[in-house]
Amino acid sequence: MDLVGRWFTIDGDCGIVRYVGPVHGASGSWLGIEWAPPKRGKHNGTKSGHSYFTCTFSSTSGAFIRPVSRINWGQSLLTAARSRYSTDLSHISFPQTIDGSRGQFSVPRLDIIAKFQTLDELEILGLDGQCIYGTQVDDDLGVFARVHTLLVAKNFFTQWTSIAQIVSQMPMVRVLDMSANPLYSPLQFDEPDVELHEIRIDNSPHVNWSDVCRIAHSVRAHTVSHGWSTRTDITGASLLTHVRVLRLAYNDIRDIRPLGTLLCLEHLDVRGNKLCTLRITHGTFPALNTLDVSETGISEWPCVDTLNNMQKLHTLRIIHTPLVNNMRELEARAQLVARLPSVQKLDGSRVSADERTDMERSYLAACAKTVETGELVDQMARVFPRIHELVRLHGVPHVPRAVRTSLDSRLAHTTLQVTNSTHDVLTSVERPLIRSMLVRQLRPVAMRVAQTKSFCLYTSNPPHTDTWTLLDNEARSLSFYGVEDGSIIRIVKDCI
Repeated sequence: MDLVGRWFTIDGDCGIVRYVGPVHGASGSWLGIEWAPPKRGKHNGTKSGHSYFTCTFSSTSGAFIRPVSRINWGQSLLTAARSRYSTDLSHISFPQTIDGSRGQFSVPRLDIIAKFQTLDELEILGLDGQCIYGTQVDDDLGVFARVHTLLVAKNFFTQWTSIAQIVSQMPMVRVLDMSANPLYSPLQFDEPDVELHEIRIDNSPHVNWSDVCRIAHSVRAHTVSHGWSTRTDITGASLLTHVRVLRLAYNDIRDIRPLGTLLCLEHLDVRGNKLCTLRITHGTFPALNTLDVSETGISEWPCVDTLNNMQKLHTLRIIHTPLVNNMRELEARAQLVARLPSVQKLDGSRVSADERTDMERSYLAACAKTVETGELVDQMARVFPRIHELVRLHGVPHVPRAVRTSLDSRLAHTTLQVTNSTHDVLTSVERPLIRSMLVRQLRPVAMRVAQTKSFCLYTSNPPHTDTWTLLDNEARSLSFYGVEDGSIIRIVKDCI
């Protein structure tokens, strides 16, 4: 058995064999090993002036040990599968019936257990943490012909070639989880003749980014997960041409722009990384529709505005970032919805048409509060995005005045205009209205003035009478639509 390159455990620690043979000044055969916990080692593979191997983990992780029997070398995949799934139940007696509150019930035969005892019936092969190192020469993996999901995380694999050999003998495999294995770059490569829907290489900090890309490319994976791996540099991702979903959660990534040239990328998960800014330029991320930047360091609104350069973006997660943590939840949501017109799902909840209207109007009102002098709309547009577009949709925002408590201060002296469908004014009436009056409470007043039950209500504030806002929500107050002293409320007959 060739032990060089094999992973092992002994006395609670683990390591990899780098050398097998004699050592100068000592009798018998020795194992030159490199400990995974480097503090346990003593040297870098050189002893008494003789170099036997080279350490890759650290300069002090090398040691020599005897090939004692208590070393755990792991087991083959076929042995692990038989041990886990082929349990002998012949000596266990099961009851034929059980007593219940409504009488006796017969116990169904253990068809499901019997099915999973037969390896050739398995569709999901879960062998996480089974100390698997690979396969033996005479192992026939054809028994797993129906397996479509292979889970081999936290095992003894040290090379991609060992995993590729297994995958190539399971033609139906579409999902592969090889996370948390002792894989160390540079890796040796085989390209199995398979096409995976998903491959997971999470918790693998010693696999460099170029090897991750080569593995994904070799199996033409559509979904790649490489999180929890302290990854910092993601340049050189050109091999990920088939990837549609890329999950890079909880790494140390600071810039996602190197991924912008991936033409097929539709879903990008970079939550928990060290992103502090987003500088998305036009033409990048052409197919991306889902982005997760939650739990990052994003703190500036101009970063959010650049997301409009992602032409197909409709789902965004940005929760638990400094940007939204420093605001009230509804205020932050209003800013995000109004700034990103294409987003249909934000932080896990759908953005309905009614909510978008409310959020955009709230955004306009919040922007108006920050402007003190000059032309209101132009001043806002210099600071905030989408102002002209939103004013065309919803009208000029109402700027709240100081709160006053007298009844007269609660009144808005308005003009009620009755028009026909071509907007010819038929009659006009001056009428004070309470600003907190709801739209449904205004309807009886409008009905008496217009002498009809069929009408629509609009409002406008001079001098901006070219922009009219539909009072489309019966439960909203007039102040929500910006009704104040001098406002015109138009009652358009026969428009329903």
